[in-house]
Amino acid sequence: MQEAPAPKPPSLSKLGKLANSKTFDKLTELWPEAVASPEYACEDLLAIAGQVYRLQERQLADTLASMVIEQVESRDGAAAALAAAVTAARQMPTGAGAIRAHVHRLYLSRHAEFAELPGLIALLAGPDADLAAAAGQLDSYCALQPGSFLVDFNYAVPGVVEAVDAQRGVIRARFADRRQEYGPTTLGKAIPRPADYFPALLLYEPDRLRDLADSDPVAFVKLAIQADLEGVLTYKNLKQHVTTLLGEKGWQAWWKSARETLHRDPLLNAGAGSQPSFTLRRQPDRYEDRIRRRFDRTTDPAEQLKQVLAYLEETARRDAQFAADSDLLVHFGNGAARIAVQALQNQPALSLAALGVHAQVAARGAAVARPNPRAALAVLARVPDPGALIGDLPETLLVTALEYLRESQPDHWAAVWCAVLLRAGKRLCDQLGRGLIEGERIEDLRNALAQAVERPTGSGDLVSWLWRSRHGTGNLARTLQGFAELTAFRCLEALLVMTHAVGHLLAVSGEERHLRVLESARADLTCLKAQPLLDVIRAAAPAELQRLRGLMENNDGLNPALRSRLKLMLRAEHPQLFSEQTWPWLDETAIYTTPAGQRRIEEQLRRIVEVEIPAAARQIGEAAAHGDLSENSEWTAALEKRDQLASRAATLESELKQARTISLDMADADHVNIGTRVAARDTDTGQEQEFIFLGPWDTDTDRNILNYRAPLALAFMGKRIGETVVYGDGSERRQWEILSVAPAIT
Repeated sequence: MQEAPAPKPPSLSKLGKLANSKTFDKLTELWPEAVASPEYACEDLLAIAGQVYRLQERQLADTLASMVIEQVESRDGAAAALAAAVTAARQMPTGAGAIRAHVHRLYLSRHAEFAELPGLIALLAGPDADLAAAAGQLDSYCALQPGSFLVDFNYAVPGVVEAVDAQRGVIRARFADRRQEYGPTTLGKAIPRPADYFPALLLYEPDRLRDLADSDPVAFVKLAIQADLEGVLTYKNLKQHVTTLLGEKGWQAWWKSARETLHRDPLLNAGAGSQPSFTLRRQPDRYEDRIRRRFDRTTDPAEQLKQVLAYLEETARRDAQFAADSDLLVHFGNGAARIAVQALQNQPALSLAALGVHAQVAARGAAVARPNPRAALAVLARVPDPGALIGDLPETLLVTALEYLRESQPDHWAAVWCAVLLRAGKRLCDQLGRGLIEGERIEDLRNALAQAVERPTGSGDLVSWLWRSRHGTGNLARTLQGFAELTAFRCLEALLVMTHAVGHLLAVSGEERHLRVLESARADLTCLKAQPLLDVIRAAAPAELQRLRGLMENNDGLNPALRSRLKLMLRAEHPQLFSEQTWPWLDETAIYTTPAGQRRIEEQLRRIVEVEIPAAARQIGEAAAHGDLSENSEWTAALEKRDQLASRAATLESELKQARTISLDMADADHVNIGTRVAARDTDTGQEQEFIFLGPWDTDTDRNILNYRAPLALAFMGKRIGETVVYGDGSERRQWEILSVAPAIT
């Protein structure tokens, strides 16, 4: 047998009609059932009680409202009951004693810690007071208890309540070093602020903020954001807050520790750059999700790879606070593999870097395909000039590609590293040089450095790095010093040749990169208080000193002050260098030649650069297409030929920079000189011979045209008519008497 449904409580409409019709007996009868029903909001019931109050049945209204307040308290607690009592007070401002008693009791219950509250209630909510107005004032006083924070628009800083005078209803507040009182009529100027109001905590409770910054940086930053009118915390303001609390050193340590945590919080939005601003997100957003979206939205594959490397570095640091997300690693690894395939045809350098990134992701244990070393070799075969990698890739990707080659290609990596080394900047030079030494590729490093010294203008940063690094300490310096052919003098000579050439290029083009190389080289030239430079000057042979003097005095890359300083160093150590006559054939800084001889060398250089080297590059590409490079003799031979041509071009380029035309004044001297024609008689045979002394590019032994630098020519240099020339020793000794000296050029 089914139970009868419970009777429904009377409707609000019915209760309202009973009140309006003054049918109070029936209303009183139905009221307990309505109050007990959870269907009705207390505000609706109190509105009906207020209607009874306005019909002058104040005692009944007081009773009805009291029943509602008591029901709310039993069901929802004191806080909800106080809200109901204040609502009742608004309905019945001068209500009878029950509502007033409830208001007094519930305020005291809710704010038991407020010692001054009883006195304030007596002052503000007495028997004759407007209960609704009193409740509003009591709320303000309760929000401004001693220790509470407030703002007053008449003050630039927040304030803190120091005391409350309950007898007068006066609140005493402090604003930094100023004080202000508020009474019942002026209380509206004091606007309460929560207990965690950031600006006030900075002034009055810094220890509390200091503890929060140390224990929970995210909560600290969120608190600061919430206090800003625009909801933004700039890096500058954040630094100022933390520095105020922890000091400058404390800020540096805090930022280093907290930065990663702040960037990773799902509710904090950190701006880009090294000095981000912070705002609060409306919805949580995981750091890994943000990183993944940025990767997927980036259209530049090189930038995508750099993002992957940045994430790998971030999660691999020794002090990293978060481990790498496995799903994100898989996404990154697959993305790098896709870039490697897509870039293979037109951007092999980028493809190589992508393989390196993929290998790094795989090394983290991500569930991606294992790297195949043969893939790197196939990509490398598509790079005809490994040295060009430095221009094709940003440095981070270049280093990644080079490291991957070292790990995957034990037979080929050093050659690529050396090719890049010849074009690298100083920071990368240091990394590559140390890597070659650690990888026991000393001979490869030696050959690369010898090539750079031979052709210094093509490896400006490397030559500058070599000079400074060989005078350092540690294994790198000892290794460089052990290269017998790369003496300190030769390295200094290369550095001066390079600065002269780059200085000339800067004067012609004005390009900033030339200025950067020059400024770096000038600093390196006088490194260690110029002691290495002074050591070379002291130990140099006479011919070397002449060479140094010319390179220093006529150097387009040295500013006047530095040239003057170097000249003074030379003069102080070798004063005779500036007092004795310097013969042109002893000048190591110049190569004297005829215009025809210089044109022949210029044509040789042009042919090598414009015809032979491009042909060698094509041979390399064709040989690489034949398959496995480890057993490809054609590829190896083509590489060797290209390197030989490059070395020859470097030599010619360097020599042409030293070219000087043989002048008529030199040829018309009264002694044997460059550019003279000499008639001499062999004193043993009586036979007369003619010798012409020109430059190394004019030599023709069939016509007795000798290079003035040849040993036989040097024996003749400086001799006058009638003097004897002796050449050779023992059975090879020969002797001539000079009969005449005349110009060999016109």
